[in-house]
Amino acid sequence: MTDVAARFRTFLTEAPHWAALLAQVPAKHVLRHDTAHPAFHGCIDWHSACHGVWALLAYQGLTGDTQYEPIIDSILLPTKQAAEAADLAARPQFEMPYGRAWFLRLALEDRRVTGSTRLTFFARDIAASLTSTYRNRLIDPFAREYANPCWALINLLDYAEIESRPDITDIVRDAAGGMAKALERLPTEADEDSWPDFMAVTPMLCELLVRSGAAEVGAVMDKAGARLRALKPITAPRKAHHYALNFSRGWALLALAKSSGDDTLLASALDHIEQNLHHPSWWRGDYRSVSHWVPQFGMFAIQRAMRQASPR
Repeated sequence: MTDVAARFRTFLTEAPHWAALLAQVPAKHVLRHDTAHPAFHGCIDWHSACHGVWALLAYQGLTGDTQYEPIIDSILLPTKQAAEAADLAARPQFEMPYGRAWFLRLALEDRRVTGSTRLTFFARDIAASLTSTYRNRLIDPFAREYANPCWALINLLDYAEIESRPDITDIVRDAAGGMAKALERLPTEADEDSWPDFMAVTPMLCELLVRSGAAEVGAVMDKAGARLRALKPITAPRKAHHYALNFSRGWALLALAKSSGDDTLLASALDHIEQNLHHPSWWRGDYRSVSHWVPQFGMFAIQRAMRQASPR
């Protein structure tokens, strides 16, 4: 066993502890009434409320702990979700694509963890709205923050797998293929470091290309490998959104490490994730700046690590 593999095993033994701590935060915040939305009214905004509920489901799926089930069920009541679906149908650009992608993540997690079909029809409408956005369109792979297409397409890809929708898988692969040439014009490291983004733009483009089958992992690593291996964790966040960037880099690097077998990427993923976990004020501190959303990013990174080690 390599040193990195041993380190990963140690991380996995600690991961349920971290997942429990992370879940405590959205468990409080999803119940707040920060907005007038019928179901997703906590966590300051709609998308953060969505991924807050997702995080509770993810925690249940990873640990078997059902303590948050009553909270989840109270928010995912059919009457509330029908009202949310009607609202999104009436406002086709609302939360497009970012929040809608998170809703797909929530729906696929609910299906995976509970076996419920309560979100099926709402999720189909959301998936249709996203596929119509990305089908046969020119897409900017470096669109930033909430407009980032790679995050939306990755969620569509995972949703398609859970729902056995090869038609959606094909749409994602085609959209990703149209972005493959962007590997020739990656933003400079200095440029990307200067952005206030919470999403890891270059790593997630690489993840999408590889996982969708739009590009071979070797070709992606030839173009972007040096950039990816040079990434260093943020140790002094300069902007509010930087408090989650280590987590989003970490989860993308985990996917790429799995696909490529590159221990350097695995070590970097752990460096990024642990940097944030060991600074709890970065994810359970100020409500407006961090605690309404950053723990959910941490949960996604933890989930990816645990599922890569022992898929469920």
